[in-house]
Amino acid sequence: MKKVLFVCTGNTCRSVLAHYYAAKLASDEKLKINFFSAGLEASPDIRQPKAVADLLAKEGIKDFKHVPVPLTGKLIKSHDLVLAMTAAHKADIIARYPRAAKKTLTLVEYAGFGHDDIADPYGRDDFFYFEVFKLIKAAVKAALGKLKKSKIRIAAPPPQGETNVRRD
Repeated sequence: MKKVLFVCTGNTCRSVLAHYYAAKLASDEKLKINFFSAGLEASPDIRQPKAVADLLAKEGIKDFKHVPVPLTGKLIKSHDLVLAMTAAHKADIIARYPRAAKKTLTLVEYAGFGHDDIADPYGRDDFFYFEVFKLIKAAVKAALGKLKKSKIRIAAPPPQGETNVRRD
């Protein structure tokens, strides 16, 4: 089973939206892919924004409850692919866990959408959350498409315009 870890700052917004949305899509399609999320500065004391639960509810994810999870080396090691929300997150992950370099990309990068970051909606209005979630949904769908198509072995990020997925 493939295991994918989404990472953002506090594990309250972006990585959570990606995690639960990807898990829903994979479940609907009966795919053998596990998703999880964590944050570089996560604390279980950080409140979950209501907008996150509202957006996930609209996707059919009811009774949503999530407690932020701090990123650990054990989490990195136990996942096949680590998808960060920004280039800064990616760099921080690799600085903390150098062995993760070959399997760590940004979500946007892995989706094939370029090298932009996914903006942090924390503390912003509901419309901003909605706009961020639109990008996350599109990137997650593209990433899931890549994951479905082949057995993967993650390699260092390729030159722009090429894919980072190699068939075994």
